[in-house]
Amino acid sequence: MYWLWGSVGSLDAHLTKPGWSSDVYFATGLQKEEKAAVNKRSSKVLEALQKLNIQADQAPVIAVLGSGGGLRAHIACLGVLSEMKELGLLDAVTYLAGVSGSTWALSSFYNNNGNMEGMEEELKQRYEENRWHFGENLEKAIQASKKKNYSLTDFWAYLVVSRQTRELQNSNLSSIKKHVEEGLLPYPIFAAIDGDLQPDWRTRKTRKSWFEFTPHHAGYPAIGAYVPITQFGSRFKNGKLVRSEPEGDLNYLRGLWGSAIADREEIKKFICGEYLRVTQGPEPRDILSAPRSAAGAAAYMGAPETQVDEVLLDLMMAFLKDQNDPSIKDKLQALQQVLGAERDVFGEQKYFWLIEAVQNWNEISPKEKEQFLEYLLYCFMRTKALPLGPRSRATNWIGSNITDEAMQSREFLHLVDAGLAINTPYPLVLPPAREAHLILSFDFSAGDPLETVRTTADYCQRYGIPFPQVREDQLKEWAKAPESCYILRGETGPVVMHFTLFNKNNCGDDIDTWRKKYETMKPSCFYTPELVADLLRVSRENVRINKDNILSEMRKVAGKTGNLPRMNKEDFLGYSVQNVQSSRTVEIKISNNTDIIFKEPLHYLRSGHLLVDPPPVLSPKSTISCSFVKKSSSFQGTVGMLIYQGPSVHLALLFSIPFNYALHRIKFALAIITEPVSRDLESVFDDIIQGNGSPEQKVAKYELQLPQGTLKLEHDSFIIRATMSNIHVAKMDVVVETKAV
Repeated sequence: MYWLWGSVGSLDAHLTKPGWSSDVYFATGLQKEEKAAVNKRSSKVLEALQKLNIQADQAPVIAVLGSGGGLRAHIACLGVLSEMKELGLLDAVTYLAGVSGSTWALSSFYNNNGNMEGMEEELKQRYEENRWHFGENLEKAIQASKKKNYSLTDFWAYLVVSRQTRELQNSNLSSIKKHVEEGLLPYPIFAAIDGDLQPDWRTRKTRKSWFEFTPHHAGYPAIGAYVPITQFGSRFKNGKLVRSEPEGDLNYLRGLWGSAIADREEIKKFICGEYLRVTQGPEPRDILSAPRSAAGAAAYMGAPETQVDEVLLDLMMAFLKDQNDPSIKDKLQALQQVLGAERDVFGEQKYFWLIEAVQNWNEISPKEKEQFLEYLLYCFMRTKALPLGPRSRATNWIGSNITDEAMQSREFLHLVDAGLAINTPYPLVLPPAREAHLILSFDFSAGDPLETVRTTADYCQRYGIPFPQVREDQLKEWAKAPESCYILRGETGPVVMHFTLFNKNNCGDDIDTWRKKYETMKPSCFYTPELVADLLRVSRENVRINKDNILSEMRKVAGKTGNLPRMNKEDFLGYSVQNVQSSRTVEIKISNNTDIIFKEPLHYLRSGHLLVDPPPVLSPKSTISCSFVKKSSSFQGTVGMLIYQGPSVHLALLFSIPFNYALHRIKFALAIITEPVSRDLESVFDDIIQGNGSPEQKVAKYELQLPQGTLKLEHDSFIIRATMSNIHVAKMDVVVETKAV
């Protein structure tokens, strides 16, 4: 559950661009790898929409979200993805995001390159054949126990989550990026939250609680602090990588993402029960006074921890592979030596029983050896591997960019299941992280299926994030007998389609019966192929019966491309500026009231960086927005140029927002470029500023002395008007109009 450890100093002097190094870095807006993947995906989305008879000039951002819910969510989410794929809907999706059990499904989906063919039969076979290799999973747990940042999460991942899903995924998150970068699959986001910030979440719904994993990075989107995903778990100091650790596999991450039920004592009880089922069924035998009940098991494991050497784990592994392995006796003798110094903690009676077993190993019957294995399992439950990993404190974890002691003063990050905050990853597809236009949220939660909507609406209201308003009395009424889908929309922000797993459309009056049949803590050994098939059926049915509704909402958002409902930019920019301690932001809005298509935007920055990307196309009768901001560690302002290219002429917008308003004024300029923009953009910028462009080039400049000013520039067929202001943030509001004949 740990990302960074060691004394980490200020990052302010070590900001790096994503993908350029292995250091910790700050990034506002989408990172370049994700941006490139989403751009590639946009063309695939447009193709998919066309196949669905939906016309769009610009691809809307459609996100599919899966909630938590353990194994129930895992299976149901796979059913949803399978049905969406079959109906051609999944190809129109830009983002897939999940919490807890849904992350298990998403990792399976991406690990299989998005191929859902035969998924249902393969899934049922896993549970019919009780397909799970205890020895292989135990070996992975043993390997993990040798790492310095080993914790209960490793144990939970390899010996519980893998057993629940009947799946061992040895690949890692970065390995799935090929199909994502080519735009063949939606961009995946796996959610977690910072466990140490949970009190802040409960009291204030603080945004910095949320943590995300993608095939490219891991970090806090609200504060823009990230590491490359390949370095998650490595050691950093002063923002620099000082010791690289191998990237963890998907098994470990699935354990981290799906740890909502991972209360320490509950995990111990659950693991103990699972181990006993592995060897003997639901009731334990009497082994050296070992407890028979779950409560007894918890009491036993609450005893003082013994300092058992790793040889115990090696012994278990050897025993499971071959009870007649001649090296077992040597390992037993090594274990005897290790425990000899701790016999007062371990117990005299048990210690002498171990000595007797070592001396008479070759004469012990197979049944007695089996009992001995069970005893070793109990010992394993009590070794030093079980406690949560260390969480000592150090200074300046993030550094001076984040004025928050909790974020600065920790040696370790304590990441847990995001379902402990909101059981659906809405915050990761809403501003300031991203901005989806249509959200398909599939709820697989236990209990109230509208709770995630309620919590998200509260979260968004606190921060001024556009989200459909919901009434409490309405949510309570819906929860009594939920429909399969609710369509929520507001004046701005995304349209939300919220799907409930068990509803009156697919379960009739037996909703409670279905919920009890698929309880969150239900062990996988009780999942029959029939139970799996039924759960897949109802989850697929929710998509199928709402296909027309989904297509209708896709058609609506596609028809608004270029003028899609968006978050108020002042709120968004104000939030971003506050969190990266940057000012000198410039927001540009362009309204195209002509019939000309401007596209392929280019930008040049002498200082500062891009905050909100310019859309790839400025369509006729549409409005777009983008923004730029100064670098947080720089004593320079924001200076640069944005160009939109037309068929024969190109629009250039120049801006200079100084660092020190006392010494310099804000400056803007407009230019119409008639020659191809193929030269170095820095030279284009300098030529416009210095008046060295071609005779056909038209330029208008303005130095802002009052809070607001205007510019006007004419071409043969159109007029450009710009209003500049410095109220709250520097703005350039540009309108391109057809010239009156």
